[in-house]
Amino acid sequence: MFSTELLLAWRYIKSKRKEKAISAIAGFSIIGIILGVATLIIVTSVMNGFRKEFTERVVGFNGHIVLHPINSSDDYQRTVEEILRIKGVTGAVPIVEKQALISNNKTVKGTLVYGIDRNDLMKKDLIAKNIVGGSLENFQEDTIILGESLAQRSNLVPGDDVVLIVPEMDETGLGAMPRKKTFKLVAIFNSGMYEYDNSVSYISLYISQKLFKIRDSITGISISVDDPLKLLGIKEEIIRKFSYIYRITDWQSSNSSFMKAVEIERNVMFLILTLITLVASFNIISCMIMLVKDKEKDIAILRTIGITRSSITRIFFMAGTSLGVFGTIIGALAGIAFSVNIKKIQEILETILEMKVFSPEVYFLTHLPSLLNAYDVAITVFISISLSCLATIYPARKASKLNPTEILRYA
Repeated sequence: MFSTELLLAWRYIKSKRKEKAISAIAGFSIIGIILGVATLIIVTSVMNGFRKEFTERVVGFNGHIVLHPINSSDDYQRTVEEILRIKGVTGAVPIVEKQALISNNKTVKGTLVYGIDRNDLMKKDLIAKNIVGGSLENFQEDTIILGESLAQRSNLVPGDDVVLIVPEMDETGLGAMPRKKTFKLVAIFNSGMYEYDNSVSYISLYISQKLFKIRDSITGISISVDDPLKLLGIKEEIIRKFSYIYRITDWQSSNSSFMKAVEIERNVMFLILTLITLVASFNIISCMIMLVKDKEKDIAILRTIGITRSSITRIFFMAGTSLGVFGTIIGALAGIAFSVNIKKIQEILETILEMKVFSPEVYFLTHLPSLLNAYDVAITVFISISLSCLATIYPARKASKLNPTEILRYA
């Protein structure tokens, strides 16, 4: 009996010349569901990718937990050794973070200078694995590394001399003069985050201490943990041991406002785009009501030959649901394909339009990120099919309640 019901449902949704209006509405319903499902998957993937890229790059530069010394005379080497003994800590890097100016006798640009030990910089994957010019192997005491955008704006290439000007004055025989030092540019990095590539530079930790006259002190200790989402226990232990000499922050609290904004935007976009599928579901209701009206004689004949009301309900329920299922499957495949190949699509569009589709100056990232999540895809498919099924219930029940005697009497 089920195969008969399925065959009848299939015959009813097939287009015929005299049913052009029904076929048109059915087509629009499918297109609406395809667009809704595909758009929903693409947007959630982009939001997931944006959050992941932002988190990885911010943490890649600043660490999961950062300690800022209250007393500059503290023995930071001993502190680093104690932190490394804490379970779950994978790294502790002393840094000097100061603002300065870089000059090449033609331009002057602002920069955020990081003083860091060479071995620690080599372990910093966000920098070490993204060198686009020169070599990190040449990083010595009198050398400097710049972000790609900063180097381009300053018209600098590896091998050029760079003058680093500190916004502090030294008293000389000629009066107060800004402190400065000449470095050789040995490497250029591209982290993928415009804000950092446009402002950050790296020099030796020892030279930064001398240049900024902070002797054997630092401005912070960048700590990495094995699980960024489970750092509460580690942070509590660090607070217990070092809160009296360090001000302690973590990446979640430092970027809490931004992360909450991204999460709220993601949820709102999910709700808005779900409405597209809901509207398409209303089209299914219209389509099925028209189909039931058109097939009244067929329903009456089926009822007279012994087809039950429940069978009639199932026939029209399958007919309407098939529209939603078909549209959902096509939309999901389209959304997945677009999300997986979004970087290539961006490059193609930029080539055709000869312009930046995704401006790094506005969005901070140099490319449109995408992270496809199986859970999000499953939720989207479930919602779409559920709405399609709900939209089909009323027309299907209406078809089953038709009185075959009345229909055949006036046929």
